[in-house]
Amino acid sequence: MSDVRPPLEEPLEPADFERLARLSRRLPLRWTASPRRRRLLLLGLAAPGFAAVFSTPMHQNLLVLLLGLLAFAAALIFRRRTERVFRRAEAAALWPPSPHFVAQTPEASRV
Repeated sequence: MSDVRPPLEEPLEPADFERLARLSRRLPLRWTASPRRRRLLLLGLAAPGFAAVFSTPMHQNLLVLLLGLLAFAAALIFRRRTERVFRRAEAAALWPPSPHFVAQTPEASRV
């Protein structure tokens, strides 16, 4: 059998850099430093929606069911949109940032 490798992904675009910068400002580096921790972050974000969906039949509340589905779907969409950016940044040796990395804030850049 031949060893078939997937084609390399295209390089990061400016929009991807912006998304990575926004995520690194809003999420702690500890949660996004490795693929394993990002999977655990997904589980943490999806757990409330999952619990609401599967406990709703006991309570018979349509609003809780819909909110649970929305929360669960939002966690999955978040993972789908961000994981590719993190993988591409890791392949380009841009992620995780070095231990001495300090994120620039707009106030710090004016000084």
